[in-house]
Amino acid sequence: MAGNSPLERKLEREKAARKEAEKLLDNKSRELYESNQHLEMALRHLKKQTLSDLKKFEFEELIDRTLIQFGRSFLSHQLDEAQIRTFLTTLSSAEVIASTYLRLDVDVLPDLPVCEYGIKPFVENLGQHLEDSKETVFWLEDVLHIPINIDSEFVGELLFKISLGEIKREFVVSQMELVAELFCSAISRQKMITATIEARKRAESSEKSIKEFVAMINHELRTPLNGLLGSAELLSGTQLSPQQGNYLTNLKSSGDLLRAIINDLLDFSKMSADMMELIPSKFGWTQLESMLTGIFSIKAAEQQIEFNIEKESAIPTHFIGDFERVSQVLVNIVGNAIKFTEKGSVDLSFAWEMTVLKCQVKDTGIGIPKDAQPNLFNPFVQADRSSNRHHEGTGLGLAICKQLIDLMHGSISFDSEPGSGTTFYLSIPLIVSEDDEELELVGPSDTKDIDQLSILVVDDIRMNQIIINQMLQKLDIRPDISNNGVEAIEAVENNSYDIIFMDCRMPEMDGFEATEMLRKKGYETPIIALTAATTLSERERCVECGMNDILTKPYTGQDLQEMLRKWS
Repeated sequence: MAGNSPLERKLEREKAARKEAEKLLDNKSRELYESNQHLEMALRHLKKQTLSDLKKFEFEELIDRTLIQFGRSFLSHQLDEAQIRTFLTTLSSAEVIASTYLRLDVDVLPDLPVCEYGIKPFVENLGQHLEDSKETVFWLEDVLHIPINIDSEFVGELLFKISLGEIKREFVVSQMELVAELFCSAISRQKMITATIEARKRAESSEKSIKEFVAMINHELRTPLNGLLGSAELLSGTQLSPQQGNYLTNLKSSGDLLRAIINDLLDFSKMSADMMELIPSKFGWTQLESMLTGIFSIKAAEQQIEFNIEKESAIPTHFIGDFERVSQVLVNIVGNAIKFTEKGSVDLSFAWEMTVLKCQVKDTGIGIPKDAQPNLFNPFVQADRSSNRHHEGTGLGLAICKQLIDLMHGSISFDSEPGSGTTFYLSIPLIVSEDDEELELVGPSDTKDIDQLSILVVDDIRMNQIIINQMLQKLDIRPDISNNGVEAIEAVENNSYDIIFMDCRMPEMDGFEATEMLRKKGYETPIIALTAATTLSERERCVECGMNDILTKPYTGQDLQEMLRKWS
């Protein structure tokens, strides 16, 4: 039988196996090709994704650096044109940002010379859409618009021409909103700084105006008061009928009341303007005690009440402090005690503890109503301790006393029972003077008799000239009179004077300038300021220009005589 031999069958099996192997190889090759295609696609996608992430990372990193750099810059420097332009230029260095544009309302930062920055042409084609939607974040084609809002108010806009590439819009918006937020903070800070500077300037201007007003009103009120009280004093030295004497008494009483009211109002103005100051000097205990006795012993006798001053412990003979202000406090407290005591007594007791002068002012008057006690030291409060008001006053006295005591770092308090009297407790810190000798008036050693003095009075107000001239004539002195500093210098060049009384405020040349010129010329004669000034700065100005002493208006004939004795 011609059948397949074993060899043929073997060959057929090998052939079939080869075909099967070729088929398997072909399938495997096709699978490998498809795998390669998938791998290449995956690699291309990965490469594309990596490039996108890299650009995103680079953009984010630049924004972070910009925020840090300009966050510091905006905090340490005033926002100006150069800083804004550098800020926008730095942002434009990002590959994503092709162009930038900033617009601010003109009145947002008035110090900026311009209100538009960056490249403007790419904005113009936004047209009406920009106007209608300016207060919202929006895209128009490749332009991103971000509003600038300060305190919920639209004040400008930032626009960026964006080249997105593979970066998503949402990411770009989130980054640029951080930029806009930083810029808004910078504008807010700058506006706050500008507002603070303007407020400080207004406050300084207001403070200066207040101080100038206080100084002016001080002069304008005290000057005519000098004429009023001076005329009353001169009139008292003439022969008067009983009726004229009564008129004069009324005039002097009204003048003294007016002086007290003016002093209270001016002191309160100083308190309000933070101008209340202490002027320390050396004074003696006997000076303080004599002053209180001289003022109040007669008043107490007129009201038929007792007035006593006692020392509970040893008291130093001399102190350093503001004698005028210490006296003002005590006179006010004791004056009130006598005013509201109809029978009984007003008793003062003093004691010295370490560095503090302790004083109690006890009266047997009608006391202070309970409802008035909590506000007694407040301005314009009058504790009317009678059924209907019989006593004049501004209601400022105790408020000023409290202010002065606080200024001295002391204390003031009181106990009062309506119908049973009042006790005030005062603690006044003072420096003990090491010199225990009696106070001497300091002046030139070669003294003259007062009536032999040659005096020049420099004052532009006719009434003041008359008053001081008449007061000096009572001392047998015939002074020369000059109307201003120019005339005073001319008078000094042509005459010899022992003392010059120099008004400070005058036309053409004031007393300060005239004194400075005289001192520069080598003139050494004592020059006494005639002034209504009561502030430390004004008194210091008198000393700085070369004046030797100050005679404060309104002054009395006794004040004038003591000044002459001091410097003769």
